[in-house]
Amino acid sequence: MTSSPSQSYLQIPVLGTGGTISCTHSPEGDLVPTLTCADIVDQARVPEGFQALPHDIMSIDSSSITLPQIDELVAHIARFCSPAPAGIVVLHGTDTMEESSLAAACALELPCPVVFTGAQRPGDDAAPDGPANLSRAFAALASGELSAGVHLVFGDAILPARGAYKAHTTAETAFRNALIDSGKHDGESPETDGTPLPPLQVAGVNVPIIGTFAGDDGQLIRALREQDKREQGTKVGAKVGAVDGLVLAAMGSGNIPTAVAEELEAWRAERYTELPVVVCSRVPTGGVSFVYGGTGGGAQLARAGFRSGGAMRPSQARIELLYELARAR
Repeated sequence: MTSSPSQSYLQIPVLGTGGTISCTHSPEGDLVPTLTCADIVDQARVPEGFQALPHDIMSIDSSSITLPQIDELVAHIARFCSPAPAGIVVLHGTDTMEESSLAAACALELPCPVVFTGAQRPGDDAAPDGPANLSRAFAALASGELSAGVHLVFGDAILPARGAYKAHTTAETAFRNALIDSGKHDGESPETDGTPLPPLQVAGVNVPIIGTFAGDDGQLIRALREQDKREQGTKVGAKVGAVDGLVLAAMGSGNIPTAVAEELEAWRAERYTELPVVVCSRVPTGGVSFVYGGTGGGAQLARAGFRSGGAMRPSQARIELLYELARAR
């Protein structure tokens, strides 16, 4: 439960955004967010000497979160960082937790740990996991072992936000970390601009993720290319198109079909401005290695200026590219 106010308590702001942790069943049996942040905090164990301060920021299904809403969440985290608390907890839906958590890490120079957590089962389930996850988040902050930066505490796992991804749709320990699994986690936080305020904003930056598949003739890239050509020159002050960058969910170690590679090269050649393309793998672990030749092979993509996403999942590679582009504009 929340502690009574006292100057002797170390404060932990808890920011509610919705998600399964806030859901109960509607009369039709659908899961809908109905619980407030205070409702959830009241079911968790707050360590002695700490005070949880619940704040409802939004109440959404995280699959519907928009870039302006991510900017809003990041701004709230920044606000609660000054003065620096013992830590901050964000209650978030699991569908896009990997994206929002990395956004906070990319946008902010954090003076304290920020922990994202949530639930796989709703609040009115016979055995909800949300209160236990929140209790684990509080305990992790109280331990003093978490570094400044963004972490996920979920089920039995405590993971850095960078590299995290949802690996199971229903398991209590739903998240893994692709960088750790691939042996490529260096323990460093994402690069920031070095200043805590104002946080970078990504609303208005457009970076789609395009998957590739057997028999892909480039039709998805072609559709984006046509849209991009129609919009070039329509934005005031710059000859830019509809797309600011692109993430490819490529095959294997970072290869794409010949037709896709040819369509991309034609698109990049006709643009007024550079089109940064980050290549990730649709394979969960192992990462990208640009070694294969031929049109669409990773080695040729690298020579053409395509960038490797390493072991990052496409969802997080997109977030990093969004903030890179936001930093440059």
